[in-house]
Amino acid sequence: MLSKLLVKNFALIDDLEIEFKNGLTALTGETGSGKSILLESLSLLFGKRSDAEYIRHGKSKAEVTGQFLLNQVQQKALELPEEITLHREIDESGRHTIRLNGEIITLARLKSITSLIGLIHGQNDTYMLFDKASYVTFIDQMDLNKATDLLQKYLIKRSKYQEAKAHLESLKSKKQESLERIDYLTFQVKELEGLNLLLNEKEELEDKIEKLKNFDLIQSALKQANEALNSQTFQLDDLYLAYKQIAKIAEYDKSYEMLSKNLEDSYYTLEDSIKTSSNLLKNLDFDDEAFNMYQQRVFELNKIEVKYGKTVNDLIEYLDKIKEELALSSDYEGYLKEVKQKCDKLYDEAYQDATKLHELRLKLAKRLEDDLTKNLRELDLEKAEFKIEFDEIKHGMTLDETGVDAVEFMISLNEGEPKKPLSKVASGGEKARFMFSLKSLFAKNSGLSMLVFDEIDIGISGKTAAKVATKMKEISTELQTLVITHLPQVAAKADYHYSIYKTKVDDRMQTFIELLSQDDRVLSIAGMLSDDSISPYAIEQAKALLSK
Repeated sequence: MLSKLLVKNFALIDDLEIEFKNGLTALTGETGSGKSILLESLSLLFGKRSDAEYIRHGKSKAEVTGQFLLNQVQQKALELPEEITLHREIDESGRHTIRLNGEIITLARLKSITSLIGLIHGQNDTYMLFDKASYVTFIDQMDLNKATDLLQKYLIKRSKYQEAKAHLESLKSKKQESLERIDYLTFQVKELEGLNLLLNEKEELEDKIEKLKNFDLIQSALKQANEALNSQTFQLDDLYLAYKQIAKIAEYDKSYEMLSKNLEDSYYTLEDSIKTSSNLLKNLDFDDEAFNMYQQRVFELNKIEVKYGKTVNDLIEYLDKIKEELALSSDYEGYLKEVKQKCDKLYDEAYQDATKLHELRLKLAKRLEDDLTKNLRELDLEKAEFKIEFDEIKHGMTLDETGVDAVEFMISLNEGEPKKPLSKVASGGEKARFMFSLKSLFAKNSGLSMLVFDEIDIGISGKTAAKVATKMKEISTELQTLVITHLPQVAAKADYHYSIYKTKVDDRMQTFIELLSQDDRVLSIAGMLSDDSISPYAIEQAKALLSK
């Protein structure tokens, strides 16, 4: 949960500090008072891209700091303590700095942390209900761990298939090479295959040669280091002496370099260093036959590199390329058939994984249908009927980024009416309730501890508003819930009510936030119930709402 938010030099905000608690918190204020600005600042802590335009005019940087309390599950998953502080700073150039408990972290790390803490619903999120492509995402959120695991496995297979398919298409566009080209390629393949080239072989051989060239120096250094480390009167000076000796030969072998670092790191690795140096000295041996063999092999590799104008590693890659080119030239149809078979096999593997994901989504969709229908009926849509329809999947269909599923959200909001696509039949208020239910279900299923809603109750009024407020109150018993609202019913249900307002300070508009007392809440809610001036009737209504 969010326990404290500090915002400095952000848009109309000069310097704000707000404490939050569990339960339902309502944030109210006139249009343009700065409610969305406050939400925007919080969104930065949840990974939103930074923008220098947010910096308050006349200031060089904007800062947002959030203090969060993690539950035990979050602590274990993130490997963090119970209380953490996230800080984000934006300078005039647009560069941003992110810190976790004072240590700099990446934007990806920030997102990974806050994605397990909470969820922010912005005003534009409801437009996702017009995008059918996002529907499978809503379904996956019913069990995000399982769905993500299957989706990632599928995407890996899909990527391999796409590479193979692109390769196949490039082969189809190639023409057969001339006989002269075939003879030339055949000679090159024979020559390069005869050398049995290995990746990084030359570099490894040169390292071995250099090591053998400096055998006497290495042996002497190892001997002196061992004597120092095994001295009966061993002291720290002996350790330093050993380190200096090994440092002389560190460049000749990785094991010497590692030993040098171990010695430099002092007594923490002392015992291991003594054993390592002893073993290296014990196993040190000058192999004259191997030395000559290494030199001869490097000579051959140098010669072939000069001839082809390529390194050994490049020659290995080149060999694969010309072998394919030769195969294509000598047996175009046969080779193409072989490549196509590999491509088809990769498609089958990806499709099988997509099918597993489809089967999981069918089960999750049934849960989503039941849970959403129940929630909608609690939100004054007593006759709502919700159904998720899947298009038939079949082998050979296109493999998309989300799998092979195409779905439609079908809904009937009135008794006797047939189910129709959600995007076409639902009003603004109905879509708001639908999205509110979706986000609430996702937060619960994902183990989050906080929910933030920005005017998700827009287009709702009357007794429906009361039911939405009751549902928010219910959710807040499990999740810390922050809601920017214009509904008096929601504000009245809140455990904590903040008023956001702006006023002129030193000839500049500035946004402030204030935790309202009970009397102030009455006036604030009465204002939400009134047009221009607050009437005695509005005050009585506000008191009645607060007493429920």
